[in-house]
Amino acid sequence: MQALKLLVLGPVGVGKTTISNFLAEATEIPYEYDPTQGVRILEFEAKNITVKNKVHKADIELWDCSGDSKFKNCWPAMKKDVKGVIFVHGPKSQDKSREMEQFYEYFVNQTKLGPKSCLLLYYDPENSSEMPKKLWPNFAKMSQISCNLEEDGNKLKIDFQAYISALLTKLQETTDQEEINIVNSILT
Repeated sequence: MQALKLLVLGPVGVGKTTISNFLAEATEIPYEYDPTQGVRILEFEAKNITVKNKVHKADIELWDCSGDSKFKNCWPAMKKDVKGVIFVHGPKSQDKSREMEQFYEYFVNQTKLGPKSCLLLYYDPENSSEMPKKLWPNFAKMSQISCNLEEDGNKLKIDFQAYISALLTKLQETTDQEEINIVNSILT
């Protein structure tokens, strides 16, 4: 099976790399901020993923994308073959609605992924505060999770596993339907 390509998007400095490293079990939580230059790709295996009542392992490509607009020329390569998008925001990104909507338009609307293929993480490393009630219009329809890695990191891993399971189930159903359509077109 081909690796599941997921993008991690959000404004500069909201914790995309910290979240990506945590989900990929790549490193400890970093101590000082170091902006991502373009994109970092983390490859790992997600275990215990349930698809159609069967437990699987899934190869994941997690693309930790810079939120800096100077890397916009990388967006076409990042968008190619994407299957899901994880948006990260937090207390520092409350006034970044234009940027978040721009990410949504380019990476979700233009790829026809839709909100069911997306996850919105509200990351607050200082405390485990709730996600703000007022969200950007396009983001209200996607799954939303508030997280603080030190207090509820295990919950984030469980929620991430559920997100992967839902994505793979949706992809499997699409593949099954395409195969049925092919067989039906041959038979008619």
